[in-house]
Amino acid sequence: MELAIQDSGPGLKAEDLDRIFDRFYRTDSSRQRDGEVPGGSGLGLAIARSIVQAHGGQLSAESEAGKGLKVIVRLPKK
Repeated sequence: MELAIQDSGPGLKAEDLDRIFDRFYRTDSSRQRDGEVPGGSGLGLAIARSIVQAHGGQLSAESEAGKGLKVIVRLPKK
């Protein structure tokens, strides 16, 4: 089974895409949201990936700068 989620945001640079599943990694643009509110801790995608992997699946991402981010969840059929 495959599930893909895509946003329409600014996307990520290739060097950020390689690291977004690392614990505590945040891109420069995600450090602050709306100019005032602090960004996340950099744990969300790392936790999501470990949960998906614990179920025998894969979590990956694709992005082009200016074209959003696509996160793909692949789980085995049981």
